[in-house]
Amino acid sequence: MDRRYSFAVLLVVVSVSVVFGMILGGRLNAPSTMLAVTDPEWLKPPQSERPASTGALMDFADIAERTLPAVVGVQNTSIHTVPEGEGETPFEQDPFFRFFQFRQQDPERRSDGFGSGFIISSDGYVLTNNHVVQDATKLTVELKNGDKYVANVIGKDPSIDLALIKIDPGDKPLPVLALGDSQGLRVGEWVLAIGNPLGLDYTVTVGVVSAKARNFPIGNTIPGVASFIQTDAAINKGNSGGPLVNSRGEVVGINTAIFRGGFDNPLVEGVGFALPINVARDAVQQLLETGSVQRGFLGITMNSIDIDEDARDYYGLPDTHGVVVTRVQTGMPADKAGVRQNDVIRSVDGAEIANSNDLLAKIATRRPGETVKLGVFRGGKTIAIPVTLMSRDEGLAAQQRPLTPTAAPVPEDSPADDLEIEVDEITPALRDRLGIDESVAGVVVTDVNASSIAADKGIAPGMVITAVDNKPIRNIEDWNRAMSKLGVGDIVMLDIRLGAQNLFVHLKVPEIQ
Repeated sequence: MDRRYSFAVLLVVVSVSVVFGMILGGRLNAPSTMLAVTDPEWLKPPQSERPASTGALMDFADIAERTLPAVVGVQNTSIHTVPEGEGETPFEQDPFFRFFQFRQQDPERRSDGFGSGFIISSDGYVLTNNHVVQDATKLTVELKNGDKYVANVIGKDPSIDLALIKIDPGDKPLPVLALGDSQGLRVGEWVLAIGNPLGLDYTVTVGVVSAKARNFPIGNTIPGVASFIQTDAAINKGNSGGPLVNSRGEVVGINTAIFRGGFDNPLVEGVGFALPINVARDAVQQLLETGSVQRGFLGITMNSIDIDEDARDYYGLPDTHGVVVTRVQTGMPADKAGVRQNDVIRSVDGAEIANSNDLLAKIATRRPGETVKLGVFRGGKTIAIPVTLMSRDEGLAAQQRPLTPTAAPVPEDSPADDLEIEVDEITPALRDRLGIDESVAGVVVTDVNASSIAADKGIAPGMVITAVDNKPIRNIEDWNRAMSKLGVGDIVMLDIRLGAQNLFVHLKVPEIQ
């Protein structure tokens, strides 16, 4: 090949490589698209595929440099009046302090709280936590460049600890953070927590996603509705509301809380939790429209104990997925649609249900008035039941009404006790001591053999057994009659009341040695 021709080919290859590198570099360093929060594209998770891992550690400094300008500090100023004589400081009790009239007749107290947030649209919408803005008389937002703005609350959703606030930058476009896809997060993936912990502004900490879908109450959040990302990236007081960012600089969570290992040692390293951005994204549109979030409601109570092998065999299920309906509230959407007690809800709109938190989350993300199709296992087969949802707030208020008692079964004689559970009548003294509601009928568990299958399933003294295999239990005679019908190897379902909670516990009758 001619040397001049080879040189020309090489020159073309190098030129193309340089141009490609410039384009790629521009893409990596380009700022996030500045969409208005009302733009429909803003609500969609990114569609780009996850890049293949190269094994190289990303440059956290580059991510922080691109991200920090859109992270803000949020100051919550609350002013309230304290009644005469309450909350006095030692100085206020000093006669000279009173003489110089430093104390007002109706003293006002000012408290300042600090948190974090991040800008999601160039026209000034900011996401943060509800508890950061709660009870605020005035909200002030400060950017990294020192600019300060007064913020207004657009809407709040305490059930997931989310708040949407707005500042007015005038004609000056603001830097924004792109929202990622929290569903695609993997345990072990690198993340950065950014915010203003302990008054130390614009702090960046690095860690990994330790776990996903952590369901437990944080503040006023509802387990299942707010399903948190767990991370070991340090989150401290003041970080609340700041972004949890992935290796591409996209927000995948909102830093919300930290759980410490010990209350007596403030230096104990804690576990951080962040609200998944997909959960926040689903709520933002409603906050923009109405200032609040309305969530769907079925009108059932569910067994909080996941389906195990005994329950699977009892119902004839192919696996342990699903939720057992323990109560159907009269007049609620599920009741109107034909859902029954003991139905096993296996899917919502074709999506499989793993457990009660999963069902709660799927229903809570739907709006009142929407119709969902429940896949219900009943009588050995799966049927589809369409249910039109109502508002969760309205449904919870209606659920406080007492349940209508069902008729008792016809008594039959013959006692038995193969489950190693001792029960007694609910006397007025026991009812008062255990806080059993007057509307609850049944027998109270007084003792359980610690090595029994009943103890393994969580049955304990103080619980009230209200039914056996759906047949109401009102007294010891009812209990003994129900037990007498059981044989070795039979699986029995106990309907148990614990406080305001209903449980279904399935026990396989053992062979007594």
